[in-house]
Amino acid sequence: MNANTGIPLSDTLKKRWLIIMPAAFIMYMISFFDRVNVGMALPHITKEMGLTSVQAGWIGGAFAWGYIVTQLLAGILALRLGPRKLIGICLVLFGCIAMFTGFARTFEELLAIRFVLGLAEGPIYAATSMLLAQWFLKPERGRAFGVWNLSVAAGGFLAGPISAAVLAHHNWRVMMVVEGLPAVLFCIVWFFAIPRSLEAARWLSAPDRKTIENSLAEEQATHADREVDSWATIFKEPSVWMLLIGFACSQIILYGLTLWLPTIFKSDNRISGMMVGVLSGAPFVMSMLGIYYITSRSDKHGQERRWHAAVPMIVSGVCLCVLASVSAQLLYVQIALILAIGFMLKMPTPLISSYLTEILPLRKAVPAVGIVIGGGSFLGQFLGPLIVGYTKSLSPGFGPSFVALGVAGVVGGALLLAARSGAKRKKEAIGHAELAREQRG
Repeated sequence: MNANTGIPLSDTLKKRWLIIMPAAFIMYMISFFDRVNVGMALPHITKEMGLTSVQAGWIGGAFAWGYIVTQLLAGILALRLGPRKLIGICLVLFGCIAMFTGFARTFEELLAIRFVLGLAEGPIYAATSMLLAQWFLKPERGRAFGVWNLSVAAGGFLAGPISAAVLAHHNWRVMMVVEGLPAVLFCIVWFFAIPRSLEAARWLSAPDRKTIENSLAEEQATHADREVDSWATIFKEPSVWMLLIGFACSQIILYGLTLWLPTIFKSDNRISGMMVGVLSGAPFVMSMLGIYYITSRSDKHGQERRWHAAVPMIVSGVCLCVLASVSAQLLYVQIALILAIGFMLKMPTPLISSYLTEILPLRKAVPAVGIVIGGGSFLGQFLGPLIVGYTKSLSPGFGPSFVALGVAGVVGGALLLAARSGAKRKKEAIGHAELAREQRG
C-alpha cells in the first residue's frame, strides 16, 4: 500500500518508481545544469567580454527565446514521436550545444548559442509530462510529478558547487564543456531504461499492466470532449491562460533570483568563492524539500492542486518584499529569507503540470503543458533576469529588484487561484442553481 495515495502497489508496480522515475529524474537534472551554470559563469564572462549588467541580463534571457519555440511545439512533437524518442534526441542535441558554449568568443556568439540551446531543451518538459502521465495514475501523479521536479532543485544545487570546483582549477569555458558531456552519455542509459510502451516493459506483470491501462482509460473517459474537439480549443480555456501567466510569475522569481544570486553573494567580501557556489545552490536544496512536501500533501488532500500551488507563491512574494528592506549588514537574515523563498521556489511547477493532465484529456493536456510551461518559462527566463538587471542599473543595491520579484509572486498566486477548469466551473454553477431552486422551493 502506498502511504501517500492509498493505492495498493504490487512488486512490479513499485518498479515504476525504481526504473521510470530515476531515469526521468537524472535526465532532467542533467538538462537543468545547462540552464543555471551560466549564472556561475556570468561574473567571469562579464569581466572577460566587458559586458554591462543589461548585456549580462540578455545572456541570461537568450535561452528563453529558443526554449519557447520548441516548447510550444513540444506537445505535438511528443504525441507524434513519443516522449521516449523525443527526449533521447534532445539529450544528444543539447549536450553537444552546451559544450559548444565554451567556444563562444563574443557577446553575439554567446547569445546565439544560448538561443540554440533553448531550442534543443524546449520539448523535454512536455514530453516528460506525457511520459509520467502514461505510467502513473491520478491519485499518485502529484507525487510522481513532484519527485521528477526534485531533479530541477538537485540540478540547481549541484551546479553551484560543481561549477565552483571546476572554476577553481579552470575557466568558465572548460566548465561549460565538462557540464555538457553527461547529457550525451546519458542518452544511452535513457533508451535502455525506458520501455517503448507498457507492453515492452518485461518487468511489469500482465495484471499490473492491465491495471494501468484500465485506470488510464477510465480517467480519459471522464472527459466528454476527448474525441470531439481539436486540441487547439485549449486556447479558449481561460484557466490555461491564467495558469500560463501565473506560472510565468513563478519563473520570473526563479530565474530572476537564481541567475543573480552568485553576483549578489560575490559582492559581499565576507563570502569566499566556494561559499558563493554553496549558497547559490542552497535554495535549490530547500526547494527539493518544498516540492516533496507540497506534492505529497496535495495527493493526500483529494488531489487538490490550485491552492497548494498558489499560497506558496504569495508567501514567497511577501518574503521577497521583506528581503528588500533588510540591511546588507544582516547577512544571516538575508540568507535565511533566501532559503525560505527557496523552499517555496518550485512548488507550483509539478502541481500545475499534473493539474493540466487531470482537467484535460491527454491529447489536449500534453499540448497545454507545452504551452503553459513553455510560455511561462519563456516569459520567466527572459523577463526575470532582465527585470533584475534593469532595476539593478537604477539602484546600487538589489532592494528594488526584490520588490519587483515579490510583486510577481503575489500576482501569480492570485492568478493560479482563479484558474479553475471549465468543467469545474460548470459543475459549481449547476450546484449553485440547484441550491437556489431548493431555497425557492
